[in-house]
Amino acid sequence: MFDWQRFFPFQQFSKDGLKNADPKDVEQYIHHMMKSVFGPGYAVQFPFRDPLSKETSAADESDPIDIFETTSHVFVKIPLTKEQLNLLKIKHTSQTLIIENYPEKGRQEKVVLPSLVRRKGTKAIFKDGILEVMFLKNEDFNLSEIDITF
Repeated sequence: MFDWQRFFPFQQFSKDGLKNADPKDVEQYIHHMMKSVFGPGYAVQFPFRDPLSKETSAADESDPIDIFETTSHVFVKIPLTKEQLNLLKIKHTSQTLIIENYPEKGRQEKVVLPSLVRRKGTKAIFKDGILEVMFLKNEDFNLSEIDITF
C-alpha cells in the first residue's frame, strides 16, 4: 500500500487536527509553493485573478500602464516622452499587447488584454504625453453543437 502520509505537506497535523487547521497556514503554504514553481511575480502571469484578493504585487503598483474596456473596445494608455515614442514599436496578438523598447531601450513589456481583440482595426494615438492604443473587441460567438452518445 502507498504511504500517502509521507508526501502530505501538512504532516504536523493529525487527521483530526487538520480539521482545526488555520486556513492562513494552508494559504501561506500554497503561495510559497506557487512562488517556488512560477517565480516571485506569479500572480501577474495568470489573467484570471481573485478580484477580492487584497494582495497586490509591486509590479502592479509601479506599472503606469492603464487598461480598461468598454462594450466594444479595449483601451491601453501608456505614458511616454517623445524620445521614447521614437524608439517604440508596438505589436499585438488576440490577447496580448507587446511593447518593444519600453520602459527603456532594449526591453520589452507584455500587457495581457482583458478581452480577445481583433487583428485589424487597432489604432494608436499619441497626445499630451500619453499613447492611447484602441483595440476592437473580438465578439466570437461561434457555437458548436455536441452530440451525446449513449
